[in-house]
Amino acid sequence: MISIGFFTLALVLLIHGIYRMSLILRLWGGSSQLDQQLQADLLSYPYPEVTIQLPIYNEKSVVERLLHAVCEIDYPKNKMQIQVIDDSTDETTAIIAKWVYEYKKKGFDISHLRRGSREGFKAGGLQYGLERAKGEFIAIFDADFLPPPSFLKETLPYFHSPNVGMVQARWGYLNRDTNLLTRCQALFLDGHFLLEQPIRYKYDLFFNFNGTAGVWRKKCIIDSGGWEGDTLTEDLDLSYRAQFKGWKFVYAPRMVVPSELPSPIVAFRTQQHRWAKGAIQTAKKHLFSLLKGSFSTASKIEGFFHLLAHSIHPIVAILVILNAITFFCFPLPKSGAQEFLGFLFSIISLFYLFYLAVIIFLSKKLQLSTLVILPFSMAMSLGMAFANTKSVIDGLFGKNNVFVRTPKNGSFNSQKPIYKIDHSLTLPLIETTFSAIFGIALYQAIQKHFWFSLPTLFMHTLGFGYVGIATLYSIAKMKRG
Repeated sequence: MISIGFFTLALVLLIHGIYRMSLILRLWGGSSQLDQQLQADLLSYPYPEVTIQLPIYNEKSVVERLLHAVCEIDYPKNKMQIQVIDDSTDETTAIIAKWVYEYKKKGFDISHLRRGSREGFKAGGLQYGLERAKGEFIAIFDADFLPPPSFLKETLPYFHSPNVGMVQARWGYLNRDTNLLTRCQALFLDGHFLLEQPIRYKYDLFFNFNGTAGVWRKKCIIDSGGWEGDTLTEDLDLSYRAQFKGWKFVYAPRMVVPSELPSPIVAFRTQQHRWAKGAIQTAKKHLFSLLKGSFSTASKIEGFFHLLAHSIHPIVAILVILNAITFFCFPLPKSGAQEFLGFLFSIISLFYLFYLAVIIFLSKKLQLSTLVILPFSMAMSLGMAFANTKSVIDGLFGKNNVFVRTPKNGSFNSQKPIYKIDHSLTLPLIETTFSAIFGIALYQAIQKHFWFSLPTLFMHTLGFGYVGIATLYSIAKMKRG
């Protein structure tokens, strides 16, 4: 019975792997929607009025550099309104007040907006600013992003077509090479920005605003119902509502906006929890409308995989548990079922390794040191299975919708968090325990010559060991102050 369940779940995982392979095949097909003339054009029509929104909550380490970068954007001051939407409860507010005062003296239309509460969290702040926005277009940057001076001049021409509602730029990474964790994060995010987003845009499929480093047409936001705080991924939610209304989105990969990746693993886990939980909440909200709507079959299939991308985590988590039970509770049958399941899991792993290898090729980071990251990235992704499964369950059944932002350090070589991050010991202890279990299983597999099981067991041991032990170490460091 366990073998049947194992095989069924592995088959689902295989389908997901095949979908990933289809993204790679589609990358070199189809016809790009990118208008080369618009892409190369600086604004040839009068500069439209733009509102830049900066949603801030306790970001004392990065808010100053953000304000400097925004005020260096090459755009007429009389056409650029800057809103610093500040929900902070610490000295961040004083830092913002100081620089808003300084830039006002220099002629910038910049305002420091304080709501008095975090109602609706980031979505509530953006909506609050929207109601006071002068601009025809709304550019949004999170605290850890540094927009280049040419940002507006290179993104606004895409709005030449009146049905374009949003333009999304590509993320870059200021601290990509800080440590193994940031290297892995950059690789995962490159998969989204160098493969998924270009494919969805190229084939006119649903894709999403990424919460920052993008520009919206104000009319599009209002027409789609505005920002709503009933999910933790307000960006994904509004993206689908806008595209359901017929608005078109543009992906501009040549415009790269540098950002800071979370360096302590507890900050990374916080970010992953919010993304996984919010995506499932958005799937609950919009999946039925997507499937019953009068959209193309291709749009429905891609939207299905897009909205349910995080549903893969519970499947992986169950497979991990079944793998442990099968190995320790049942001897290897004469039919070699355990060897076959190990072989199947290894084949699926090769799919994902190839997927990550293509991403490295697309990112132009093809070096021997980078290739070493491949198996580690896959192991780390596997090690996050339990944590992400909890997030998916919270998204399906939980009611506590607290937006916990991912704090950034502002110092690319430091792994010490500026802000304390509350984190339970339960999950990292479970992860560490499973690492030990699979370490024993790996040793026994070598002794019994279960060769096809070795890659899977090694990945389990490494992934859960790194995620669990690194998290416990990080929590201990924070408790020591």
